[in-house]
Amino acid sequence: DTKWNLVTGDKKQIYELARKSYLAVKSDVDGGPYDMIHTENFILVDKERRIRGTYDGTNSEEIQELLADLEILKASYQE
Repeated sequence: DTKWNLVTGDKKQIYELARKSYLAVKSDVDGGPYDMIHTENFILVDKERRIRGTYDGTNSEEIQELLADLEILKASYQE
């Protein structure tokens, strides 16, 4: 699906990216074999890899905000 950009590669490097670049999780562990990243948050990242928003996936109002922000971002690329 061309709508998604998924990350693949070395687990330790991916987890470091999630923790330090996108601040996706609060914990800072070693990235070992039992390390896991799990968060309820959605992070909206644009084509330039800038964070455009962080949304609580368990909060319906924030999900609606995410959907609205997605439309705004999508429209900005169609100009």
